[in-house]
Amino acid sequence: METVFLNGSQLQYIELIRVAVSEADNAQRMQAIKNVKHDVVAEQLDLLLKDRDADWFSAQNNADLLAWVAKTGATRHKAVYEISQLVKCFDEKNDRQLSIAEHIGMRVRLSILEEKFEGVQTELGIIQQTRDYAIDKKIYGARDTSTLQEIWGMYRGVVHLGMAMELCEDIPTVGFDVLDQAERIRRDLSENCPRGTSKPYVDPSEQICFVGKSKP
Repeated sequence: METVFLNGSQLQYIELIRVAVSEADNAQRMQAIKNVKHDVVAEQLDLLLKDRDADWFSAQNNADLLAWVAKTGATRHKAVYEISQLVKCFDEKNDRQLSIAEHIGMRVRLSILEEKFEGVQTELGIIQQTRDYAIDKKIYGARDTSTLQEIWGMYRGVVHLGMAMELCEDIPTVGFDVLDQAERIRRDLSENCPRGTSKPYVDPSEQICFVGKSKP
């Protein structure tokens, strides 16, 4: 299992973190999240250096910071470019597929909370229920069980973040509550099994765990 630590500044970019987890696998997702963090630093540096006069830049006590900014600039610029490209690629299809996976995750968790522990790919299981719902609601891209299984398999290790964001969207301030909720959902999915089986809904090895930290 991968672990991502997010501080208060990075949490302000939580929507961009969700875009990052839309990548195809966890290796690409972790790199995309790293790029988002570089983007956060770039934004903070722009604010810090904006409208500074010549005396500020020539002050001795700012020399180390300016040297670090110059040394790390190329890495930061590359990361900002890559995340901008990812945002462009986060088109209707990618957003829809991630949203579908999150919807399946919501159904799985509801089944856990109601102590039904329904199967995902069984004949009348959660994938089939999602297909029936998509047909009823005329939702494009979710009417084929094979496609739904593929989408769930790709994103089931990261759906807890978007699920938590949806559950917390009515809360005025987005903060560690989102990450706390995401962790509760992640544990629900990884610590419970469909009835009659011994494997969890989502294997922990597939998941990315999101943890809040108070310091930058």
